[in-house]
Amino acid sequence: MNDVKVRQVLRRSYELDHERYAVGVELQPYKLTGVVVGSDGVVMARARRHLTVMESKEVVKRVAELAGNLVDDRLGCAFPRSRVCVGVQVGGPVDPDTGTVLHLVNGPDDHRHEKPPPYEWVRYPLGAELASMMGCATAVENDAHAFAAYEQSLGVGRTSATFGVVLVRDGVGAGMVVRGERIFAPMEFGHLQVWQRGRICDCGMRGCIESQVGNRALTAVVKERTGRELDGLEAAVALADGNDSQAGEAAAAFRKAGTSIARGIATLLTTFGPTHMVVYAAKDLLVGGPGHRAANSFLQAMRKFPAHTFHISRDCQIVTKPLDAVRGAHGAALIALQSCFDVRLQPR
Repeated sequence: MNDVKVRQVLRRSYELDHERYAVGVELQPYKLTGVVVGSDGVVMARARRHLTVMESKEVVKRVAELAGNLVDDRLGCAFPRSRVCVGVQVGGPVDPDTGTVLHLVNGPDDHRHEKPPPYEWVRYPLGAELASMMGCATAVENDAHAFAAYEQSLGVGRTSATFGVVLVRDGVGAGMVVRGERIFAPMEFGHLQVWQRGRICDCGMRGCIESQVGNRALTAVVKERTGRELDGLEAAVALADGNDSQAGEAAAAFRKAGTSIARGIATLLTTFGPTHMVVYAAKDLLVGGPGHRAANSFLQAMRKFPAHTFHISRDCQIVTKPLDAVRGAHGAALIALQSCFDVRLQPR
């Protein structure tokens, strides 16, 4: 037993003197999820915090507070910040080279009786502000790219060198890994035009994927088709799944949402030729079966992507996974390890 304790002490001493760590933070509207990982990529601790405001400087303070607490609790208050980095992922376009959030805004939210206060970040230097406050290296990335980084090391990247991730939240994003390398270029997947005479998207264009898909758009479309007041995606799903006279119209909205994703996936397949596409979305969209008309309609339409794809690009497997904020934060930590410390994990 004493030998075991000695080895534990020596191991801890080595970690304090040599190991590098990363904190990954997922920034979503009014909430944060954080994890701390070692250079082996294993999550050592996690935490969640609610935000009362989304003003940029206040968010930086809360991110720094969350990250600092994770480091202090797991590694100790005296652990040198020079061997800790922080990765933050946000649901909007970023410049990862400079750590700048190019645009982050809360969209119109007409299905709620009480709207949260509006916010908008334009070219905000999140990475630099966070580094100044914490005294450590930082990385900033788009949320879909963070999920792609997670999949690269701990998901489908174990069996596929070329794959994509589609992330359905309030909006829709995508990230790609091609021949084992993440594509760093911004991909505005949600604003690919897939309907020639479609709805007007929040971005102002017509027929974008996000004009039909994303929790916000799907709720709005079901409301338009049925004339019902709906308090979010769960209410739209319940209407489609129920016995209401408007259930069929509601289900049609989910079917068109699935077709929108299918057409977007077809574009990625024709362009990059991935063997797998991982679709992250709310559980209500992905768990089908008896009594789940909304999910069945969405999934069946989405899986018809070969009809929109160049014929040699149709051999692709669709993998669906319910959203998990910890995976997004984990992916942000893996990105930070690579970009800040050049620690690159092999798929495992």
